[in-house]
Order: sequence, then C-alpha cells, then structure tokens
Amino acid sequence: MSHDLLSLLRDQSPLTVGAITDPDALSFQISPADCDLVELRLDVLGDGPEVLRFVLELNPALPLLITARHPDEGGAGQRDVTNREGLLRGLLDQAAVIDLELRSLVELRALWAEAGQRNMLRVASFHDFEATPPVDQLRSRIEAAAAAGADVAKLAFRIREPRDLLRIIELFQEPSPLPLSVMGMGPLAPSSRLLAAQLGSVLNYGYLGNQPTAPGQWPAPQLKRVLSLR
Repeated sequence: MSHDLLSLLRDQSPLTVGAITDPDALSFQISPADCDLVELRLDVLGDGPEVLRFVLELNPALPLLITARHPDEGGAGQRDVTNREGLLRGLLDQAAVIDLELRSLVELRALWAEAGQRNMLRVASFHDFEATPPVDQLRSRIEAAAAAGADVAKLAFRIREPRDLLRIIELFQEPSPLPLSVMGMGPLAPSSRLLAAQLGSVLNYGYLGNQPTAPGQWPAPQLKRVLSLR
C-alpha cells in the first residue's frame, strides 16, 4: 500500500484526505468515493474503543493516516509529547501514513525512525494559523522536511487576502526536493485548496463528519469530486 501511495505522490496525483475530528464520523461507512485516504486526528479523538473499532472496520482500499497534533499547531486538549506519542504508537500497526510536525521531530525522533523502518509514508508538517509566511521561510521548512527523511512536506497557513494566494503559486514555480501538500486556512481557504491541488499539491484535506478540522476546509467527498474534474 505504501509503495502504491508513494508512486502516486511522485506522479503528483492530487489525492483527497478525509480528515476526522468528529466522533460521530467514526460510525460512518466511508468508501473510496468519499476520499483516497482517511486521517484520524488522535489529539481530538483519543484512543478509545470506538476509534479502534473504526480502524479495524475501515475499508481496506482506504489507507489510514494518523496524526496527534502539537497544541501550538492546532492540536486539541494540550496533550504533551508523551501522550501524543502513545496515541500514535497504538495505531502504528494499522496505519500507512504518519504526520508529525517539524517541531516535533526531535522529541519524537524514535517514533519517526520506527515509522520509517516500517516503510510507512512520513509527512513532516508545518501550520501557521495567523499568517502566510514568506516564501523563503516556507521553502526552508520544505528543506528541513527533506533533510529529516520525510516523503511529503505539508504546509498549511492562514490566507488573509487575495495576494496571499500568490505564495502558493510561487511555491510551485521552483522544483521541490519533496512532493508538497499545500493548503490555506481561513475565508479564502476553499479557493486556495483548489489552486494548490491544480498546481501539484499531492495531499488535499477535506473533512468527514460534521466538523471541519481546519478553517475553510471542504467536505472531503465534495473536494474529491471537484478534483476529479481536472
């Protein structure tokens, strides 16, 4: 599964990630018509029996992506590093992809290394809920992700005005050492996510259930349908 995903990423195929923070979504029957991967936000959902049941019953055609977000990058519950590591380790056997923030790679280096040894796809992420960083800062994050051995660099940032969309265009104008997952957050986020996908963003996040996992997200099934029109 990871090999197939990696091939798609290298081909810059725009995949739709159905992200879940809504506990009610754990009772849904999710199909490949809804998304290409399912992300569980474990910092929100925890590791209770309903999470394990969902994972065990997940459609085998849908790879599982796990993350437990750092509190300073949108994570819920002020979970410390030990707690977040425990949540992630509990699902390593079932997951195909893991997402750790760049800021967490040092304190979670053993988990990051183990994920690599398991041939999981590794996403190194950066989130800025306040502003759109300058392009040189975003490129430095990409270089750091590549140096850490990531398979994908994920960049999510606040889009405050239309000219901020130009940062997304600039990012894709130069070759990148890694496949990129790029998205805006905020009022202009829906258009930013389509723009990024059309330019080459490989993981494009929508939500499953009734709760967006970030400001301005599309419902995942709707995003997948729109991206299929390329």
